[in-house]
Amino acid sequence: MSTGLPLANAVRGAPPLPSDDEANFRYLGLPSRPYFIARSSLDVWTAPIAIGESLARKELRTVGQHPLCDVWEGKVDLAMHRYLVEQTVQYTSLDPVRIGIVNEPTAPLVIWVGVEHGTLSAERGVKVANDLRSILLQHGIDDVHIEIRASVVTSLAKMYTPVFDTDPTVLVREPFTTTLCIPICSEQTPHIQGTATFFFTVSSKPDKLFLLAPRHVLFRVDEENSHYEYDGSAPRRNVLLLSTPHFEARVKDIEDDIQRTQKRIERFNYQKLKLSSDEDSKETQREQNIVQGRLNEAEDGVKELEHFLDLVNRDWKDPKNRLIGHVVLSPPLTFSAGAGRFTQDVAVIEVDTSMMDATNFVGNAIDLGTISNETLTGWMRPHSTADMSFTYPPNRLLQFCGILSDDEMSTPNPENVDSRGDPTIMVIKRGGSSGLTVGCLNSIRSVLRTAFKTRPAEYSREVAVLSRTSQSGPFSDDGDSGAVVVSGAGAVVGMITSGSTPSKRTISGALKEPIDCSYVTPISFLLECLEQHGFPANIFFKDTKDFI
Repeated sequence: MSTGLPLANAVRGAPPLPSDDEANFRYLGLPSRPYFIARSSLDVWTAPIAIGESLARKELRTVGQHPLCDVWEGKVDLAMHRYLVEQTVQYTSLDPVRIGIVNEPTAPLVIWVGVEHGTLSAERGVKVANDLRSILLQHGIDDVHIEIRASVVTSLAKMYTPVFDTDPTVLVREPFTTTLCIPICSEQTPHIQGTATFFFTVSSKPDKLFLLAPRHVLFRVDEENSHYEYDGSAPRRNVLLLSTPHFEARVKDIEDDIQRTQKRIERFNYQKLKLSSDEDSKETQREQNIVQGRLNEAEDGVKELEHFLDLVNRDWKDPKNRLIGHVVLSPPLTFSAGAGRFTQDVAVIEVDTSMMDATNFVGNAIDLGTISNETLTGWMRPHSTADMSFTYPPNRLLQFCGILSDDEMSTPNPENVDSRGDPTIMVIKRGGSSGLTVGCLNSIRSVLRTAFKTRPAEYSREVAVLSRTSQSGPFSDDGDSGAVVVSGAGAVVGMITSGSTPSKRTISGALKEPIDCSYVTPISFLLECLEQHGFPANIFFKDTKDFI
């Protein structure tokens, strides 16, 4: 689509390219001090001068009354948007603002253009600035210039930090934290949810954080099964935290928790009233103190849960706020891949690091939730003679610690036995749907056959995880695809990709037959696949300095 406007010719002269000092210090004083790229004005920039004991600093001011107000919306802004799209400029915002020196009475009005960092050179930026200014001139605005800086538009919401067991929000908070079990979906299919596998960094791609996930969660089944790699020339394949149905379900979890706590408050108030009519004694006083303490705790709990519900709705209700990154790589879904003949079902997500920083990032760790130390330890050591490799971490977060090799998976330690006394490896996962479960890792790989209507069926091998006991329920469920599986010592086993069930399951999971076998792609193959596609992954980092 063409703007139909003469560009650049309307502006005489060429603004100078910014020096390094101008690029770095033009916006000294602004909160983020963004990197300056180009401008349309011919003014000669001078370095900030000292005023008193400090350098002169810039500030942003509102536009106020100006003729631009009459022609901006639907005219100038639309023409600028169309031009930038035509020119494939990766712009992030168009901001009419005044930028002036602190305490000076006036400040010039500019169109402050944000572009993604590293996508626009100063040379091209000057042309873009001149062309945008010519649009202003075409609309009779001759006292406003263009300034371009590196900038991104991000949600103010950040993922939350895990809290202590005593916090009333500990259970309902977990889906919104940075611990593993991050529920994700494609922006294009917000009704289909899976689970992100793990975070990783790549030494050749500094300042970036990545997530691994299954391709089938993020790509529609009717799409062409071709190699995908984001190169900036097409719209991003955005990834959201929580599908819409699952977000609504998590909100209902919080509301249900509030109602349950309110019921407890009613019960404690009734007990308090009844005790007040009993004969005064030391025993009555002791019971009154206990009930009052529980009542106070419940009342505080309701307040914290209601506050958390407000935060969740404020931060995450809008799907745009749940955007956590975009897919940068996904090779075709391939069966019988590599020497091990596994399923290649991977996608690499570049994470929006505004969602996490040193205050909330905990590395690759599984939140063990509120299952007690004794209970979980019993699950991980189902037989009294089993060797104990699992130790409940004091902070409830089970960190990655090494990987389980193919040989170790196929030859379990004979001292590690299940409840029946058979050698096995007990493994843990936390999935977006079924939560925290413990299962038995099968030592012999399963063979999976996938049938197609238009071509021969294909097969692949996967490692199966079975239920812990006959009474413990399935290891995984719909929505758990992508969940990472680890040993009791934190050694990474692999990624859940599928499961066997009696009936073909609908996308919504309407057919709720339990899954018998959960299938896992081994970590060794996943790392090999990532490296072959240019992402040699480091999954054992813990410090945010690796990507911030």
